[in-house]
Amino acid sequence: MIVEDIEFYNNLKQRLAGRIYKTGGAPDSGVVFSHGLFSNKDGYKITRLAKDIAATGQMLLTFDFSFSGESGGSISELSILQEANDLACAVEYARRRGAKTIHLMGSSMGALVTLIYASRHGKTVASLILIAAPVDIKQIFLSDAGVTDIDSLPENGSTTIENTAINNTFFREISAIAMAEALKKITVPVMAIHGGRDAVVDPANVDLLEKYLTYPLKKIIIEGGDHSLTRDSDIEVLRHEIVSWLQMF
Repeated sequence: MIVEDIEFYNNLKQRLAGRIYKTGGAPDSGVVFSHGLFSNKDGYKITRLAKDIAATGQMLLTFDFSFSGESGGSISELSILQEANDLACAVEYARRRGAKTIHLMGSSMGALVTLIYASRHGKTVASLILIAAPVDIKQIFLSDAGVTDIDSLPENGSTTIENTAINNTFFREISAIAMAEALKKITVPVMAIHGGRDAVVDPANVDLLEKYLTYPLKKIIIEGGDHSLTRDSDIEVLRHEIVSWLQMF
C-alpha cells in the first residue's frame, strides 16, 4: 500500500493536512473520510481500516479539519459549517487527484459533517458510510452539554465540552440546523453503523436516519459496541461491512 502525506487549502485559504492511501496507480474512485470531534486523520479506526479500503481499488483520503491535528487551527474556534466547507475542499482535491466517483465516510461528528455536505450537494457523491452518526444534534450537542438557552450565551464567550472550551458560535450553528429537512434532501445510498451500547450518541439516532432519509438505509448495530468501536471485533465488523459496501459500486 502506498501512503502519501498531502496538503490542500480550504475556502478560507487555510492549509489542511491530509493523507492518501492507495494500492498503486491512479484510482478513479475514492473515499473521503471525516474524523470525529476530538479525533484527527490518524484516528484508530480509520488507520486500522485504511489497507482494506485501499484494497477495494479506492483512493482513501483522510484529512484534519481546520480546527484539528496538523491543520494548525484551534478546537476552541470549532464551526460545524466550516467543517462542511473543509470537506467540500477535500472532495474537490480528491477529484483533482483523479477520483471521478466519491464515497463519503464519517465518524461521529464527522458523520454529521458528511450528512450536512450531502444535503447541500445532492448526487455529487456515490454513497455515504456513517459511523455513530448524530442526528438528534440539539439533544447531543446542546442539552447534554448543559446548553439550555442559546439566546443567553455570551456573543464572544465559550462553553466547555469534555474539559475543552468551544466558542459559542458552534452552539448557535447547531441550534439553527434543521436535521430532518437536511436528511430529506439526501438522495444517495447510505449505510449507518452504530454501537448497540453507544452512550454518547444513542443508537436511536439510527432510527431517526431511517425516518427522514428518502433513500433506503442499510443499518448495522454492533452488539455491545460503544461510541468508539475500537474492540477488535468492532473493527472486524466495520471492515467487513465497509468493504462489502464499496464492492457494490
